[in-house]
Amino acid sequence: MRHRRAWAISLGLVTFIQLSSPALADDELTVERIHSALPLYTFEWEQMWPRSFSSEDEFGCTSRVAFGDWRFTPNPENSSGAQHWERFTNYGVFHCAAIMTTSAEQGELGGARWEYGFFVQLGAARKGRVTWELWALQKGVVPGSEYTLLAREPSDATIERFTVLQQVCPSGTRLEAKGLDIWGTSYCAINSRAELLSLARKMLALPPMGVIEKVVPAS
Repeated sequence: MRHRRAWAISLGLVTFIQLSSPALADDELTVERIHSALPLYTFEWEQMWPRSFSSEDEFGCTSRVAFGDWRFTPNPENSSGAQHWERFTNYGVFHCAAIMTTSAEQGELGGARWEYGFFVQLGAARKGRVTWELWALQKGVVPGSEYTLLAREPSDATIERFTVLQQVCPSGTRLEAKGLDIWGTSYCAINSRAELLSLARKMLALPPMGVIEKVVPAS
């Protein structure tokens, strides 16, 4: 029996901005950490990747999103953003997950910290005349998961590019401990799929943080 290797991807983009205060300027591009007490999406959700497949002569994991090294390029309006790199690799063929690694430099990805995660298509929303797919990275499983909001214009091709959305806590969801000097503790507590989709739709209407694209290796 031939084993087909999985193709999957994961992102850790939420780490590129750490907010120490929820006081935000009206025109500031913002990424606040989004966390759920438990993972919001499991394999019962059909648009979570990578996921398993099987046929008469092969089995493994498959994904709509490509493996490889990806480069984040900030929006020119994103004054606090900086270029960084993501490496997305596959866990295996029996148990499906993505391995995601983040670093400021491509050459440092090999020794950088990594985590397991999944890409989830949350739903869709209109922006202008285009209906966009709304995606999120679901990163980590214990204790709970963190999320990065993404969007793309629909196509049937393997995904090699995302727009990275802002992340601003909805009213009543921001949690923060006081009295830790400069150490930021603020995050958005989002604990339902409906809340996450609603937030992604709102963020699509704002200027994006930037784009992340797969980089073709030099020949």
